[in-house]
Amino acid sequence: IQQTDMPERMQLRNVPITSVEEGSIELDLESEWIYEYAFSRASISNQDGTVDGREKVIKEPPKTIEKIRKVLELIRNQHLEVPFIFSYRKEYVLPQLSKNNLLRVYKFDEEWTYLEKLKKTMMRHLDEAKKYQSKKLTQNLTESIPENVRVLTDGDTDRLRMVKSIEELDDIYNHFALYFGDFVPHMLEEYRRSEREEAKERRRLNEDVKPMDVVDMRKYLHGPHHDFYFICARAGLDGMLKEYGLSPEQIAENMRDNYQRHKVDQTSKMPSEIALKYVSPKFPTAPGVLRAANYMLAVQIANEPLVRKCVREFFFKCALVDVIPTKKGLEEINENHNVFPMKFLKDKPVRDLVGDQYLRLVVAEQHKLLTIVFQTQIEGAATARYVDEIKALFTCDGFSELVKKWNDLRNEIIEFALREFVLPALVNELKDKLLNEAQEFVMRACCQQLYNWLKVAPYEVDFDDKDDWDTKNGIRVMGLSYVADLDQEAFCCLINVDGVCSNYIRLQNILKRKEPSNLATLMKFIISTKPHVIAVSAESREATMLVEDLRAITAQLVEDNQWPLINVELMDNSLAKVFAFSTRAETEFREYPQLLRVSISIARRLQNPLIEFSQLCTTDKEILCLNYHSMQKQLCQEDLLKGLYLEFVNRTNEVGVDINRAINYPHTANLVQFICGLGPRKGQALIQILKENNQRLENRTQLVTACHMGPKVFINCAGFIKIDTNSLGDSTESYVEVLDGSRVHPETYEWARKMAVDALEYDDEDANPAGAVEEILEAPERLKDLDLDAFADELERQGFGDKRITLYDIRSELNHRYKDGRPSYQQPSPEDIFNMVTKETPQTFFIGKLVLATVTEIQRRKPNRQELNRANPNKNETTGLWQCPFCLQDNFTDWINVRIHLDKDGFGTCSGQAIGVQIRLGNGLTGFLPIKCLSDPEVKTPEERFRPGQTIHCRITRIDVENFSVE
Repeated sequence: IQQTDMPERMQLRNVPITSVEEGSIELDLESEWIYEYAFSRASISNQDGTVDGREKVIKEPPKTIEKIRKVLELIRNQHLEVPFIFSYRKEYVLPQLSKNNLLRVYKFDEEWTYLEKLKKTMMRHLDEAKKYQSKKLTQNLTESIPENVRVLTDGDTDRLRMVKSIEELDDIYNHFALYFGDFVPHMLEEYRRSEREEAKERRRLNEDVKPMDVVDMRKYLHGPHHDFYFICARAGLDGMLKEYGLSPEQIAENMRDNYQRHKVDQTSKMPSEIALKYVSPKFPTAPGVLRAANYMLAVQIANEPLVRKCVREFFFKCALVDVIPTKKGLEEINENHNVFPMKFLKDKPVRDLVGDQYLRLVVAEQHKLLTIVFQTQIEGAATARYVDEIKALFTCDGFSELVKKWNDLRNEIIEFALREFVLPALVNELKDKLLNEAQEFVMRACCQQLYNWLKVAPYEVDFDDKDDWDTKNGIRVMGLSYVADLDQEAFCCLINVDGVCSNYIRLQNILKRKEPSNLATLMKFIISTKPHVIAVSAESREATMLVEDLRAITAQLVEDNQWPLINVELMDNSLAKVFAFSTRAETEFREYPQLLRVSISIARRLQNPLIEFSQLCTTDKEILCLNYHSMQKQLCQEDLLKGLYLEFVNRTNEVGVDINRAINYPHTANLVQFICGLGPRKGQALIQILKENNQRLENRTQLVTACHMGPKVFINCAGFIKIDTNSLGDSTESYVEVLDGSRVHPETYEWARKMAVDALEYDDEDANPAGAVEEILEAPERLKDLDLDAFADELERQGFGDKRITLYDIRSELNHRYKDGRPSYQQPSPEDIFNMVTKETPQTFFIGKLVLATVTEIQRRKPNRQELNRANPNKNETTGLWQCPFCLQDNFTDWINVRIHLDKDGFGTCSGQAIGVQIRLGNGLTGFLPIKCLSDPEVKTPEERFRPGQTIHCRITRIDVENFSVE
């Protein structure tokens, strides 16, 4: 893989990339197929609302198909990866195809190639069967072809050639196995005999023995479900089937056209009369013959590819599903269960299943909580039953007893074929398709979540490049992490501009805000390290208090020391916690405790999210440990890993990779594997070569001369490997190509130089293209007057094709080399902070949710002076005792005792009026239950119903994200 001149990811694809011969129409067929199946065909369930929001609707079919064909040519014949195509061949894809569209084309190219491989194998077997059958039928030309023999024709080959999906190919396979599975054993024996004879002859001539590839023909041997069919066939009932008036092929064509294209050829004899001709020891009675003949014709109809295609299209569009909870499900599927809204479904169209709903139902069914039932009695387009519409296509018009009996048999056959064979198979197909669509939804959601994390640009500050605060080479980040345990120590570290932990301290009792020594220690650390920004781990609600303390410290430094204001940011610690226990952390920070590793990770994430997330992209697949979606465990983990890595590939090639920095700072080296054209093996080999030669990469040409990179891999990766030409300076004897520090691809360097010369208006004899580029980089504004459209026209006349977009990209790059297009870091909103701290999401914590809570205390409100003056004790006439109007204590023997109880200035013991109950939720949030919400009947004394420590069920009516409380 390292040595082969082909992108590593292309080599490792499940179905290898194959080149297309010049003059072949395969790319035309494939581009039309991809347009239909990848972009035009609607999903069965409701997946129209794409989860990522990044897909563009494809329009203009002819132009789009042409663009798809060009992309396929670039992928299959030139071995160019998607990031390269989208960056340097934009004229071939825009505006019809987005980058995600290109990835979809690449994915469906794999499916097309796999389908074509299966079709070619099937075609070879079909040709072998035709040869064998022709040989057997021509052995005796005086005999006629037996009635029970179906002759293979060119029509069978054409039908196979027109197959467009795996389902259709399976239909062809089942059709072949039905009609020809009986003679496959004889054909195999014939080939084995000829193989032995050929091998014997080769040995006699001392030639190499080359075995024939016929073993895989065994898969066409008929299974147990066809045993009775072949018993009927051997009994000679094939002739009886012709009496029904239509062949399976004619019935299928009637279904396709939805009218009686072929009229039923009605016989003039009764069914029982004809059946008597076919009685045999196996079927000694006429009714037995009719039942066997009905079975045979039903099987043939059910295995007719066109019949299955017609029923499949209608069934998938109109299928209904029921959900029936089991006894266990009735108990366990409560309001908080993710299938609660679907606990009872009746006659729900599958097209109304949204997103991952079907996947959730399948998981619940696996846990024996419910049963999913697909209805096979579906409504027709014009009648109450779809099967009745098919019956009408196999019915003879007439009212005689003869016609009625034959029509009854025909109706039984259609009913039996659909009920016993076609619909059960299609139900299984539908289940697989719905599951695949739901899993694809979850996959897109996972990739979208990773995209949201990776798309954020490195944190930026503007300190006007004051002394000790220069940010040209990056920023210093201080990270603080802790655990919600007052007795455990916290850690604070400083990450320098290179992402290296240069200093750290331990902090005791950091959560005890009354400890002034902690704040003093933090201030000393900040003064000594001078961070540009501070990141605090969002471990618990106490993190918000730490942020307040740190902001107070930085504000004091601004006031006392005239420092620039240092921002304090709250950071999600989910990535940091996984990193702390990762293999990478164990290797890089072996002596550091886990909590210090968390500090380092949150600081690095703020410094550069893409690099920090890549720390988990190792052979241990730790990137899968992050939480992307609640259903991610239901995906194939290898497929999920590929999807996540594609996000890294896209983001990495958008920003480029500095190979020299990857060598000097190993924590950045994981990005090398995602460079276009490379991979884990090629990336590691590239770094290893440079390390072994103790050499830094000084220009892109050295990728070929020193690193022995092949031309295909070089053209893929060259534009995404950036070289800091400014840092080379006079330290190298090699020629420094300033364009190597830009996104401009080496194949277009001459155009960039020409643009620089023209912009500076040099004469041809005085022009120094290399010097012109250096000069234009100092004054890029001079490029704006260039007529790039005229330049593009000239290139097109020279045979380079349309390069207009490329020229505009070159000008943009010369204006700002490797400009980071990622959106800037945005401070989290109160809702984001609430979710970070509580570890909840809008899907897991929302208004209306039923939650378990623990009672902490009864909340009371003390009466004020005016209320005390107006207080009027109540006397119970039955008991003669007096009651406090506020706390409702009712054991006072005299009203004077009530006044003493209420005495505000003396020693009054009244706790006040009960206003509600204080609670605590499992996620640490506090809550309040107003007394009016405790029960439908009025509750005056909450102590009668609630006590501290009691667990109760509550429903959320309000969420206060700023104060971390609920009602």
